Amino acid sequence: MTTSIENFEALKPHRVENLIPKSNMSTAKKTKGCFIILIVGLALSWGVYECKYYYSYWSDLRNKPWAYSNDKNAKLLVGLWKGDFQDPDNIEKTIIIEIYEPLTEDEREAKAGRRWKRRSYKNTRSFDGTATVKSRLGTEQYEIYGSVEKEDFYKLRFNFRPKDEGKRVLPNFSTLEANDGNWHGDELTITLHFSYQRADGSTYSSSADPRFDRTAVTTLKRHLP
Repeated sequence: MTTSIENFEALKPHRVENLIPKSNMSTAKKTKGCFIILIVGLALSWGVYECKYYYSYWSDLRNKPWAYSNDKNAKLLVGLWKGDFQDPDNIEKTIIIEIYEPLTEDEREAKAGRRWKRRSYKNTRSFDGTATVKSRLGTEQYEIYGSVEKEDFYKLRFNFRPKDEGKRVLPNFSTLEANDGNWHGDELTITLHFSYQRADGSTYSSSADPRFDRTAVTTLKRHLP
């Protein structure tokens, strides 16, 4: 029996691509291309994040040595401090101060994950925190804000403001500011200045009364929570 040329050609094995519809091949190529673009995009995004994070970290190490160090055992200004003093009425008081990190680890990570923004020129010497003053009169709660000196970051000053005006201890010589601060190792020495508030919350002062010119020098020790 003879087989025609046409029938012989029909019996030849077909190439695989001839069996796959062209539309399916096109879709597969597009999917592969999108996947590659996604991987590259993720890699670039992660690289930008890493660069921003470490740039921020190393900048703080250089510009804020009082707050950051590569040495995990370094004794920095940030942290808790505790001491005692007498106010102008000779009332014994205990003060606990907490100075915050300018930028926490969580805040740094969140900042690095945002879209790029022009780096702010915020004062690299400023800090904030809280202060609690306890005595037989009650507990005074303050927020503090201040800065270290430009030429010597072991010197500092800061101000106090009540956390809640409605919960002030009255009448009372409340802490107003801390000047001539100096810290080193586990000690922080400050000179406290006061403001007197009457029972109604109004401020009062008298040049004839020496109490209103009094300050209190106190040395605080590093305090563990």
